[in-house]
Amino acid sequence: MIGRHDPALLAAMTASLRHRGPDGDGVHIDGGLGLGHRRLAVLDLAGGAQPMHRADGQAVITFNGEIYNYQALRHELLATGPLRTSSDTEVLLAGQQQWGTAGLLARVRGMFAFALWDVADRSLLLARDHLGIKPLYYAVLADGALLFASEPKALLCCPEVDRGLDLTSLDAYLDLFYVPAPRSIFRGVRQLPPGHTLTWREGQVHIERWWDPAPHPADPRLDSLEAWAEAVAPVLAEAVALHTVSDVPLGAFLSGGLDSTAIVALMAERSSRPVETFCVGYGPEGASYEERPVARRVADFFGARHRELELDIDLLGDLEPLVRGFDEPFGSWAALLSRRLSGFTRQHVTVSLAGDGGDEVFGGYPRYRALLLSQHLSHVPGLSLARRALALAGEPTTARSLRRWARQFLAGLDLPAPERYAAWVGVAAPSERDRLYTAATRAAVQASGRLAPVAAAFAAPAHGDLVQRAGYADLRGFLPENVLRGSDRMSMAHALEVRVPFCDRALVELMAGAPAPRRVGALASKRILRRIMRDRVPAEVLTRRKLGFTAPFGVWLKRAESQLASDLLHPSQIARRGLFDPAEVARILAQHRSGARDYSHRIYALVVLEQWQRMYMD
Repeated sequence: MIGRHDPALLAAMTASLRHRGPDGDGVHIDGGLGLGHRRLAVLDLAGGAQPMHRADGQAVITFNGEIYNYQALRHELLATGPLRTSSDTEVLLAGQQQWGTAGLLARVRGMFAFALWDVADRSLLLARDHLGIKPLYYAVLADGALLFASEPKALLCCPEVDRGLDLTSLDAYLDLFYVPAPRSIFRGVRQLPPGHTLTWREGQVHIERWWDPAPHPADPRLDSLEAWAEAVAPVLAEAVALHTVSDVPLGAFLSGGLDSTAIVALMAERSSRPVETFCVGYGPEGASYEERPVARRVADFFGARHRELELDIDLLGDLEPLVRGFDEPFGSWAALLSRRLSGFTRQHVTVSLAGDGGDEVFGGYPRYRALLLSQHLSHVPGLSLARRALALAGEPTTARSLRRWARQFLAGLDLPAPERYAAWVGVAAPSERDRLYTAATRAAVQASGRLAPVAAAFAAPAHGDLVQRAGYADLRGFLPENVLRGSDRMSMAHALEVRVPFCDRALVELMAGAPAPRRVGALASKRILRRIMRDRVPAEVLTRRKLGFTAPFGVWLKRAESQLASDLLHPSQIARRGLFDPAEVARILAQHRSGARDYSHRIYALVVLEQWQRMYMD
């Protein structure tokens, strides 16, 4: 905090984040400045305690994350004078003094959120990493004081923070299942967006972007898939190598998919010991989602020490700890899996590498190929009739999900490319959200304004084909706000540090120049990554269909349907909140239970929202 002398509040805020750092704590108070830190010790276990002072005493820092190239930066800094520790934290302190803020941020490769107080300048710098791997929330109080923390729960320790429901954020949540930066679900809490800095000086706040993953023209020498693979392979290998530097036990998530297998392959190539790998699976009800057999074969191929966890989720029983982990409604049910897998993995290691970012960086989502297909189909005669027929047709419950995605694809064909892509990434169109709202909520949402972050990000780059623009939109939105947020919150709830080599800054910057034909083809995605790994992983990994982080969620939801209808989504409860039309919620539930429509994702989002309101609003 800055602009407020309140040691008791600082202590409470720091204590609220103990789960993120159970290995130690520290505070620094200097008049109206207070810095608190909870430590998860990973590097320089003896000398890396925080908050850390610069050698000359003119700066102090509190830092969450890892700087993966800190050893090279430290070597460069040692040429200018001695350093007191072997930690990456001191590299940030000394680097900012030596190179300035812009110079430091231009050099670092890592995941971070840090606060650095300049004693002489009486200014505070907050900085968040390029892709928002690590979170950073803040609140500006009425008197100009600034509070900041890794999670909203720390800010909510202060009674002056407005914790009222932000209706614009609510509307975005119902569309995306997350609240995009810079907003949060609370009126008085904001997120510092990825790749941004915030400077506080004399009660004034200034925010600016320091990094942007915009598409750019490729090096003309990269004129073939082979050339791209040769250029990317060493950068990817270096990224994985940097991400394995640790003074504590380290492992990797392994599903048997291409992304996680590639990570394990590159880890195994440079490790003299078996890689520790972790995987989840399901009972008979989840047979169609099962990846354990492939993961076992991959682990055997690389000689890994493999461990598995069989999941059977109690949807309602898991709700409270899940919501507590985010402090906001977060509607992706993949977080249920992340929470359990992280808890299991933490029993054996402190750090785990994951394949997050592989789809966004290399072009793995089916919607990227759908974009190219849609360009050819948008003017085909008869598609409008097909759309109407699909909207009216009834299908068996087993086909509901397929029909939902087909309807979503066809419905977007008439839209401009940015809006088409936003419709595919979103879940509920504005008209559907309006039907859900009461008249009063609808009027308030329309008055407060609606967000369109996906379409805006898609349209923003000055250069790039459709797939590059979609990848950029995902790097700005879906990856940090959904994938990385879920991974960070559910892993740090168990004090597990998850590292994501595919999000390495140098790799992302290089791949930003890869055009659509190098990313996706008619029959394959991630063409560059597949070429790099062609002779290094089992053949079945390269040819098996994409599953993603999936589970028998429909089965888990069906078990809870009666309790949902009688409790969390009961008409009287919906009416009491006053946000949604009870009849529309009842219609959604009835259509889902009858098999007429697949509303599983939307129902889960409403359930999470109700649980969040009970915990944070009531």
